[in-house]
Amino acid sequence: MVRTPPTSSDDFPARLVVRPATAFGARKVSTDPGTDTSSTHRCLGRILAAPSRGARACGRLIILFDQPGTGRSSSGGEEEIPTTFQGWADNVLALIDALGLEQVDLFGFSMGGCAVQMVALSRPGVVRKLIIAGSGPSAPSSTTTHTFGERSGTEGIVWPRDVPPQRAIALLSAGDGTVKSEVEKGITVSFFPDTDAGRAAARAYFSRIYLRSPATITGGEGEEVLHTFLDAVRSARQRKAYAEWSATDNPRNSFDRLGELGMPVLVLNGDDDLLIPTSRCWELLRGIADAQVIIYPRAGHGFLWQYALRVAGDVGRFLDEALGVERAIL
Repeated sequence: MVRTPPTSSDDFPARLVVRPATAFGARKVSTDPGTDTSSTHRCLGRILAAPSRGARACGRLIILFDQPGTGRSSSGGEEEIPTTFQGWADNVLALIDALGLEQVDLFGFSMGGCAVQMVALSRPGVVRKLIIAGSGPSAPSSTTTHTFGERSGTEGIVWPRDVPPQRAIALLSAGDGTVKSEVEKGITVSFFPDTDAGRAAARAYFSRIYLRSPATITGGEGEEVLHTFLDAVRSARQRKAYAEWSATDNPRNSFDRLGELGMPVLVLNGDDDLLIPTSRCWELLRGIADAQVIIYPRAGHGFLWQYALRVAGDVGRFLDEALGVERAIL
């Protein structure tokens, strides 16, 4: 267990045991000094699939990691993969504690965006600034008293909520993640626009991934095949966490508590997210006092790969802003 923040890639552990039978796979992609930025990934995410090109462009120390039981993180069994995002948040906090970090800027993408909301709600002092990408708040409880400015409940937001198309979700969750063509098709359809430009962006994304390390793509040299993200049982447990997030009977999830988030928050998404509808960004903007939103044009759930350098620049500027400075809300 690391008790002080590592200062270089050489002394940063590739695997970090935070509790018995639970080890995080983690990678540092920048060594610039300053507040650490931790990134928690989407449902099928793993370290090699992270947007490293954009991460490096942020110009700061960044720690990428996989949730236990996915990618290169391990757990004591499939039952160790939490079926609530509060459980995911507890894992993130365990990693932060194990690294000896007192405060971080936290970036969460997709399901990771749900988890980081719960991290900030569980221990707000550890999160200096929060970035929620391609995600949204939980469903409001049936007795919500949350206020959006002078309005209450769901007034002033897109309601009833947009429902994502089932084809994108079905393609993404089909198979066991070991067939390259199936994985590529699922991500291309669900993450990128159905246009020539969107398909070109998807091809460019996969080219960057494959360029990184051929051994991890083919499964050579003792490595897992890149596309083996997680098995069907663990994937089902992750989907169960999102189902619980979407239920209306848990006021301890984020929707009713968005007003508790006092740190600056940046919300990011493409203009047509087929997995977590873009309109959920408006809920976050209305519910969080110090939130701002950036929407990227002609992009979907994979906007951060499609606009990697642009996203990195926007995130970097947000993190560099002085606290308490008035900003325009986009």
